[in-house]
Amino acid sequence: MKLKEERDILEELLNEASDKITDDVPTPGNIPEELQGKPIMGIDFTELKNQCNKEARIMINDAIGFILPPEMIKDNKYIANKLEVDIMSLAGMIYQLKVNEAMQQAMMEEVDRGFMQARMFEVFSGLSKTVIEINKQLLGTVEAIKSTYKSIKEDIREKQTDALGPASSPAGITQGDGSVITMGTKELINSVKNISRENSRKIDDVKEVS
Repeated sequence: MKLKEERDILEELLNEASDKITDDVPTPGNIPEELQGKPIMGIDFTELKNQCNKEARIMINDAIGFILPPEMIKDNKYIANKLEVDIMSLAGMIYQLKVNEAMQQAMMEEVDRGFMQARMFEVFSGLSKTVIEINKQLLGTVEAIKSTYKSIKEDIREKQTDALGPASSPAGITQGDGSVITMGTKELINSVKNISRENSRKIDDVKEVS
């Protein structure tokens, strides 16, 4: 067969092949169902985020519920906005924790089915460390949030005392210079008793001199 004849045959084959090629390239939206991959973890990530937000709100409300009453949070825009930011931050940490735990579970299920590779154990170890670290961060973040809201409460009390004066102090002793010593009920009773005894001694001393 001559070179020209071989070229003609090749051109003919190429022309026939081009007629059979279509623009129907598979995309994520039109891949046949039988060729589509099956979900391994079966997670609805939108629902997971919503669940994390709910858990974060519950955690923070439980943590600061005994520190600030709901009406104080509602009536103070700064506190209300800060609360939402703290919830968002905590929800993100919870989301990362749950995603890493889900990846761990997926890897364990793959190993259980016999799909084992040395690299998988290395990745699993890294995920375990990440989960432990996030748990520590969660606990630390909640404690930090509690401490912050305690400070906010003290700031509010100081401003209220400055605005209303020493008379607004719930339990305290006014000294000679006008300053107020704030103390608990037991301390207040003992202090009053001491002051009463001291005044009684002064009166007795005056009587003896006279």
